[in-house]
Amino acid sequence: MIDVYELNNQLDDFKELEIHENVPLFEFLGLNKILLFADKHNQKIYIWQGKNTTSKMKFITTQLAPNFRDQHYISYSITTVDEDEETFEFKVMLGLP
Repeated sequence: MIDVYELNNQLDDFKELEIHENVPLFEFLGLNKILLFADKHNQKIYIWQGKNTTSKMKFITTQLAPNFRDQHYISYSITTVDEDEETFEFKVMLGLP
């Protein structure tokens, strides 16, 4: 199971997104978004950064992510993934071709 959160730039926090079973995870990706994917099976957190995200958004995310992990997913590792530089493992998790 995977939980998905989106950076709320105004609140400097992550907001959990509602996931529907029949909607592939890659549908949540967007050029202006930073998303956090918590993969419960592999105990990993992926921070995905869209191409048009700002340096400020990325900085906020690097500040928030460790605290977020410690509150919700304490034993998980954190990996940052930039748009168009996704690993094979990440693509498989999202259901990308």
